[in-house]
Amino acid sequence: MSDIRLVARESAGSVARVAAGGYRGASGTRDGALFVADWLRALAHEGRVFIASDADANDAVLGQTSFADTTPTFLLRVPSGTTAIPIFASLQQSGSVAGGAITVTFEIDNADPYASGGTAETILSTRTDQPFTPGCSLYSNPTVTTGNYGVQVDSFLVGPDISSAEGAINRILWTPPAPIFLVGPASKKIYTYAASTGPTWQWAIGWAEIPTTAIQ
Repeated sequence: MSDIRLVARESAGSVARVAAGGYRGASGTRDGALFVADWLRALAHEGRVFIASDADANDAVLGQTSFADTTPTFLLRVPSGTTAIPIFASLQQSGSVAGGAITVTFEIDNADPYASGGTAETILSTRTDQPFTPGCSLYSNPTVTTGNYGVQVDSFLVGPDISSAEGAINRILWTPPAPIFLVGPASKKIYTYAASTGPTWQWAIGWAEIPTTAIQ
């Protein structure tokens, strides 16, 4: 006679991770059901998925009036020892209409180019009892060091429009075109700009974090 035993799903912050090549029991719920959620959902259950946005719903972030590699609109900073997995970025035009067509470019880099300034935005775990403090930080309108271009992973060109009329495209909901693991030190930059008057955004950016030792 044989039986199947599962490791009861641990409390947030105490999930056992074994070394490469090691064995670990399959996870299950405390009533014995096999835990088969996808990986991101499991990370969210553990408290490792985060969203950054303005704490005040009336706040917005103003983009630039031209491209400069030193002035991204948003910068996700990933420190050494942490790996970030980008999930989404939501950018909704609001406020004053931009002065022309808006370019939005998404870039990743294997360095943290932060130099100075900007606003450190509020970050909250999607598990709201906050079992983990985020290792990453998200800045709006910082200054970064010149020459850190990384690689572009996506780009959009949209018209300046805050209308709610049918057919108006005034929101970008970005998801990665391929799985991305930002192994710190690393970064993700979002550049947004339009001529004469920069775009104004209501926004939210989401990612997951794991210890880099978990993938090495």
